[in-house]
Amino acid sequence: MSETKEIVASETGSDHKNVVVVPQSGPEREAIVKRLLLKLDLRLIPCFTLIFLFNSLDRGNIGNARLAGLETDTNLKGNDFYNALSFFYFGYTISQVPNMIIIKKVTPSVLVGVTMILWGICSTSMAAAKNYSDLVATRFFMGVFEAGVGPAAPVILSYFYLRHELAWRTALYYGSSTFAGAFGGLIAYGVTKNLSHEALAPWKLLFIIEGVPTLFLGIIIIFLLPNSPQTLERWFVTPEEKQVAIERANSGHNADSSLLDKRQILAAIKDYKNLFTCLIYIGLNIPLASYTSFLPTIVSEMGYTDSKAQLMTVPPYACAVVMVFILCWFSDRVRTRGYFVAGSALLACIGYILLISSSKLGANYAGACFVAMGLYPIIPLMLSWTANNNVGHIKRGVSVAMLNMFGQCFATVGTQIYKTKTAPRFFMGYGVCLAFTVV
Repeated sequence: MSETKEIVASETGSDHKNVVVVPQSGPEREAIVKRLLLKLDLRLIPCFTLIFLFNSLDRGNIGNARLAGLETDTNLKGNDFYNALSFFYFGYTISQVPNMIIIKKVTPSVLVGVTMILWGICSTSMAAAKNYSDLVATRFFMGVFEAGVGPAAPVILSYFYLRHELAWRTALYYGSSTFAGAFGGLIAYGVTKNLSHEALAPWKLLFIIEGVPTLFLGIIIIFLLPNSPQTLERWFVTPEEKQVAIERANSGHNADSSLLDKRQILAAIKDYKNLFTCLIYIGLNIPLASYTSFLPTIVSEMGYTDSKAQLMTVPPYACAVVMVFILCWFSDRVRTRGYFVAGSALLACIGYILLISSSKLGANYAGACFVAMGLYPIIPLMLSWTANNNVGHIKRGVSVAMLNMFGQCFATVGTQIYKTKTAPRFFMGYGVCLAFTVV
């Protein structure tokens, strides 16, 4: 076939459609792919980076708010704080599969944008919480709405990228959720040190400052996030680039046009590989849920003051961001996931062993860094692994939703294992996390 591009007009009934014929190989094809990937990267990755940054900020800021006076001002007693954390995961769990079915009924940009607006409202509303019931209600519904983003992201990316291109890009946007832990600590430190006000407690300011931007970002995402290769706009790509995007989607079995194929739903449920990855994800989410919610408390119990503890949560997350990028980049280069997942889990195990075996501040803090470096890379690796192993939009979507559903269901265990009475060593919490990380 000639390397020259051609525009061929074809007629079907009364409809006229331009079919763009592009080179299937050679330098010209490679140049088109390179331009296309650059444009997609500059649009998709920043969108998901911001989405996951605010997703993680809004989910995890309750841990920082606890050190800023949340428990005292809302009259939380006994296990109330731990139970409020659990209700988030209840809402998140029950909404996983429904959201993956909804994504076939509405465009992905609408699903992601609207759910962002709704969870932003819930997050901001936590500033008005006066008691345990208010806190539980806002956390539960925030979990319901955040469930629209987590499983949707790898499915949407799989429309545009091939198998070996996913892990690194998943790491790029998911790295922002890891960075959110560090960023959230800095915000909390700044609020508690510099923005204290008699009329508005620091923890209330924290929820408002981190919740309101989510509302505006959700509106932007509705109009900015692309939905599929077939709907890429003319101002964004050339006809040749759009045709290559469609051909790449077809070659990766990502051109499924069926609205709701029940056979694919059953295939996702019956696939033993999905059950295996769900077991791995369960082992990850119990320690991860506890880490994000309790790191400020853990660091505080190491001997730091509450405001200094907010600041000292930053380095562990910074270490985790670096490790996420390194492992996922190499995973895409060698086109394998399992060995990197196992290696990450080993790092986390080393961290928990340090936390359990030593009472020295330096060793404990190093352990907290190792735990973060081990846990966080597993998430993008598992999400891209699951997306790679499933063909068809519905099967892929349900598989990713199952992964998140099982993982977040068991994450409720992670919110219950760092009891105040076990401070400052938290042997029970560290031991449970170590056991599930080994699994």
